[in-house]
Amino acid sequence: MITGFTAMLKGETPKEIVLQSTWIRDDYGAFCCWDAPNKEALVKLFKQYLPTMLKYTEFVPVSQAFPATIEYELALLKMMCDAAK
Repeated sequence: MITGFTAMLKGETPKEIVLQSTWIRDDYGAFCCWDAPNKEALVKLFKQYLPTMLKYTEFVPVSQAFPATIEYELALLKMMCDAAK
């Protein structure tokens, strides 16, 4: 995981994929919002730089986060409910 974030800081990862924000949960999990051209590009980045994280990651495409759409709010709520189980 550290290798992947180090590669991002060094500019070695694709410029069109950007980590927008991260929320840390009490159980050491996290919700992350990425800006990427498509899900496949993000999965490829994870396979190359973050293979361990890929095992425990669910990708939920969101087309718009602000102003928040109903789809975004429901996807976020679903992730939080699933995490609380």
